[in-house]
Amino acid sequence: MEKEEKKYFIKGNTFAVKDQLKELGCKWDPDSGQWYHSVRMMAAKAQKLVPAEPERHIIGQAPYELKDRPKELGAKWDQESSQWFHTDKEAAAEAQQLIADSGQRHYVTGMSHDVKDQLKALGCQWDGDSKQWFHMDKEVAAQAQAVVDKGPEKHFIQGNCYPFTEQLKALDCSWDQQAKAWYHLDKEAAAKAQDLVSRATGKHYVTEVPYQLNEQMKQMGCRWDPEARSWYHGDASVAEQAQRLVQEHREKTKGQEPQLNEAKANLSVSTEVERGL
Repeated sequence: MEKEEKKYFIKGNTFAVKDQLKELGCKWDPDSGQWYHSVRMMAAKAQKLVPAEPERHIIGQAPYELKDRPKELGAKWDQESSQWFHTDKEAAAEAQQLIADSGQRHYVTGMSHDVKDQLKALGCQWDGDSKQWFHMDKEVAAQAQAVVDKGPEKHFIQGNCYPFTEQLKALDCSWDQQAKAWYHLDKEAAAKAQDLVSRATGKHYVTEVPYQLNEQMKQMGCRWDPEARSWYHGDASVAEQAQRLVQEHREKTKGQEPQLNEAKANLSVSTEVERGL
């Protein structure tokens, strides 16, 4: 019976010295993916040819949702120990902290109901026990908290909405007591409500017109709606041009307090405006 060949394996990064290993009589073992020699002394001599590897700072295992983060930090995967490691001590510590944080639930506080779709889009999850949204990633949780703190965007409906109060309620629009205007949190629903008001009245409103542009509004054929406290035009394209004019003026005077056609307007001139003069 043929005696099985003894194998003394050479460890480390042997690729750079493979030709020298061949000269020493080393052989490649495809099963283990390593070079070896059948003589212990020769294997020891071959091992000395292999350059020393830098120190490995073990990071450990990472949860599936963070599987790409260690790579981004330059970490490498050790197949034998099934752990991540890094040759830089500080980078390894950073990766360990990242994994440690991932094991915690970072909760989002505040009124989150109206922005729940945005929280879902960020990957947040709902905790039924605490009745709060949370995320396992601290940075993403911070982004979600900023969304909640800012609150939902309100899409206001312009014009005289009073005759359409019931229809607006049916469309789930809400009344903003401070702005004295109807709004909807859904942009498409707000557009639908705006179309209802504009189409029924035949008035295409120009919003947030500063007092300084009153003359130009009149020159463009716009008229003043005293109930809606806003300029309007029967032609949608003209109203759009007027709105662009307002936007350009707003950009030029950015940082200055706007003088809108509201309570700040001069009373005598406001009367003139309301008469359409």
